[in-house]
Amino acid sequence: MAVTVAPREVVDEIHRASRALGLNADLADRLAVEIAFCEVHHGGGLAAWADLVAADGDRLADAAHVPFRMTGAEVEARTTGTARIDLEPAVPLAVLARSIRDLDRRGICCTPSPDGRPGTDLVAALDLAVGDPDPTADARIAERSQDALNHGVTVDADLWRLLRGRSHDFLVAESVLDAAHVEGEGGI
Repeated sequence: MAVTVAPREVVDEIHRASRALGLNADLADRLAVEIAFCEVHHGGGLAAWADLVAADGDRLADAAHVPFRMTGAEVEARTTGTARIDLEPAVPLAVLARSIRDLDRRGICCTPSPDGRPGTDLVAALDLAVGDPDPTADARIAERSQDALNHGVTVDADLWRLLRGRSHDFLVAESVLDAAHVEGEGGI
């Protein structure tokens, strides 16, 4: 069974659930955007997140740090022409897909490419090289993004329930809610 949700709902729920699982706000924000991007453009984002949560240890936090490691590798690739990131243990594509797209837009090509792969595919290493951006990628991504914004994204209902259950464990302080109510004069 499937449900249709807005991309923003995916971001919000992943953020809240990841915070409830101990990630700081910055990591939860970055991870939420990566997972939502993957869910919209590749599928499998929620399943990949659920797999990380079900894994032992700090897999979720470790995976959430990988996009930040990619920034350092980008600098190395721009300096030397190439760079490699070994990911042990391997991480799901879902935590990298948006960052790979961003690198491509800045002229850094990544192997393996996320094209045609679901977010649950594991990536053990990334090879980066200076290259030319894919000229068709922006149009393709913009079209799919617009479709998701207009019509929502279809996700597995069981995964959505799992995510919602986890996100409800993240409580917002009453003082924050009160401040939002006063500022907005009418509530959230």
